[in-house]
Amino acid sequence: MKKLDELEKIIDYNFGDKSLLAQAVTHSSSYFDGRAKKSRNIVQKHYERLEFLGDRVLGLVISEYLLSTFPEEDEGDLNLRFAQLVRKESCTLVAQSLKLDDFVILGTNETKSGLNNNPTILGDVCEALIAALFLDGGMDIAKPFILKYWDEQLKNNQSHKQDAKTALQEWAQKLKLPLPLYKVSQTTGPAHAPQFTIEVSLDNYEKSLASGQSKRIAEQKAATEFLIREKIWLDQ
Repeated sequence: MKKLDELEKIIDYNFGDKSLLAQAVTHSSSYFDGRAKKSRNIVQKHYERLEFLGDRVLGLVISEYLLSTFPEEDEGDLNLRFAQLVRKESCTLVAQSLKLDDFVILGTNETKSGLNNNPTILGDVCEALIAALFLDGGMDIAKPFILKYWDEQLKNNQSHKQDAKTALQEWAQKLKLPLPLYKVSQTTGPAHAPQFTIEVSLDNYEKSLASGQSKRIAEQKAATEFLIREKIWLDQ
């Protein structure tokens, strides 16, 4: 595990309250070693409470951005864009770009098992980091951080592609076809970082395959592959 001052260099911000940064990257398992350690304030020392706040700060910044960037779109379209940008997978992508796995503080067993690479935990830590930035420096610090590290996702955001599974299901229903079926065809990788390959089938159409770090991600990718291949979605 790397020192937190290296993380400060990566995000180009020095915390006035270093304990906020430490809390943001600390998993609750670090306070357990077979049994709970005696502490009345454990909940104040790991990232879960910060994650709660970070999710709201992220949502506010993204909402404001979308409102100003797409003045002609209605609430429905904005909601589709919003959901794509604030979901856990989006936070995980940012966490991976920052290499937050190098800084996550875990319990002994969890460290050995490589839980620091778990996509869900990385997404949670990213949200907690946003909260820590907000509490330490206010929105003047948190907002530029979000806009900088969500830049690529903001540029590639498509309102109609928020949920490929829903789009595929609605398309099938309009044509009075059976609902799409999703099946795990293969699972690879270690237990702490599995890779799922999902197969989606729909009536007599050719099946689509896709892989991802979770079943949900793989299902969305498989549905997207199907929609693009069948020219239901004409752009990527």
